[in-house]
Amino acid sequence: MTKDEKWPSTLLWYAKAIQKLQTRPITDPTSWRFLAGIHGFNKLSWEVDGYLKPGEALPAPQVREIYWDQCQHSTWFFLPWHRPYVLSFEQIVRAAVEELGGPKDWALPYWDYCDYKERPEVLTLPPAFYDKTLPDGTPNPLALPVRLRYGILQDGVINLRKDKVDPENALNEPEYTGEDSAIPGFGGLTTGFNHDDGTFGLLENQPHNQVHLEVGGTNGKNGPLQHVGLMYDPDKAALDPVFWLHHANVDRLWQVWLDRNPEHKNPTTDEFVFGPPSDGRKFVLPQVNGESQVWKVGEVLDTKALGYIYENTTEPGLRGAAEARAVGSARSFAAMKAPVTELIGANTGELRVIGNHVETPLRVDKAGAAKVIGQLQSYNLLSAGENAAPAAPERVFVKLENIRGDVAGATLDVYINLPAGATAAQHPELRAGSVALFGLKQASEVDSAHGGAGVGAALEITDIVNQLNLNDPQDLDQLKVSIVPTQTLTAEDGIKIGRITLHRKGAR
Repeated sequence: MTKDEKWPSTLLWYAKAIQKLQTRPITDPTSWRFLAGIHGFNKLSWEVDGYLKPGEALPAPQVREIYWDQCQHSTWFFLPWHRPYVLSFEQIVRAAVEELGGPKDWALPYWDYCDYKERPEVLTLPPAFYDKTLPDGTPNPLALPVRLRYGILQDGVINLRKDKVDPENALNEPEYTGEDSAIPGFGGLTTGFNHDDGTFGLLENQPHNQVHLEVGGTNGKNGPLQHVGLMYDPDKAALDPVFWLHHANVDRLWQVWLDRNPEHKNPTTDEFVFGPPSDGRKFVLPQVNGESQVWKVGEVLDTKALGYIYENTTEPGLRGAAEARAVGSARSFAAMKAPVTELIGANTGELRVIGNHVETPLRVDKAGAAKVIGQLQSYNLLSAGENAAPAAPERVFVKLENIRGDVAGATLDVYINLPAGATAAQHPELRAGSVALFGLKQASEVDSAHGGAGVGAALEITDIVNQLNLNDPQDLDQLKVSIVPTQTLTAEDGIKIGRITLHRKGAR
């Protein structure tokens, strides 16, 4: 591999600009560390990882209150907050590139790990992220020691797993935000300014959270002995140069979703467009000159108005549009009667996740199950005439609620009705999906905004339920949910799921 192949111009200038930003004091709003602190900050973890010297002067408290610990998660503001955050970063880096003699039109690249079906190599980081030095012999800021970027095998080599970065479920979701807490939608649930706990939107859970955990990784230990890489923890994630390339791709996927189906639209309510609410914290980000800029959501919805477009907003290899799913989420809601969301099942209480497989039965309401079965049978038999006004499509979701823990995060694969004695690997058709607990520890702290309520996620299981119904209608009387952590958990990790619930969304 030649130098030019290993060091494409865009990445080389990115690395040089990072060097420049890292020389600036943490009190400078355009410095590497100040920009990272906007996403999240924890004094102890920054000191442990070498990003803050003991006794080093921090920005003034009033400055930190305005700028730092601002990232939006588990909210419909997740995407429209990160967009100007990445944009401000890009502008500051571009100015540094220009000062160093680089191109005036430098733009932040995105890491398109979603294109793995066409280009398997995108699941790994480019070679430039492993070289210890730049071509000029200076230290390479893109490369990090293993303890700051573990990866899934604790060896510092990043190889993302396909099933953890597939965006299909998110891209097929017809609604940006769910009107009910059981179904968060593509972009997340309606909230005010929200920095920590809550229910993940579909895109936030996967691929966003998954990539954070897969890249950051852990030292393989449990409980208080666990140490995590930068990307694994929202309080230090933006210190990793990969963070910005990852979020550029997440931002692109927002546009992919909009372009994928004409019915995919951003919310238009004042609550969203003029958000965040005026009685709370504002979205404040530094400009190139160090001055602050306050953003409203409505100002960031059009990338062209912000001065950029993505060269590719299609996803090679992904199934297309409304035909993607046999029954569920891709069916259009246009011209249909307003669907209703109902709780139709739940387990009996808190579930502690210890080991590599735990399971719990769901008690399913017979009337709710009958509605699900009836609607699914209607679709399967194609009973509606072409000119008939269609009923709302039947969708079924399993939701993991109030997940709390004493560690930074974990990844939980979820299966429905695994046969007794079977392993998860033997039944991929029963896999509902994966929940990536990014930010778990912060969301579990009792002094967080919602008193340590934890995080939650919903996974659509319409196709699984439909297949179970075709095989044996009695399977719906009591579904069984299996939780399969990707890393063996112990009691010291303290991970527990407050409740697991089953919901239907469809005709009244």
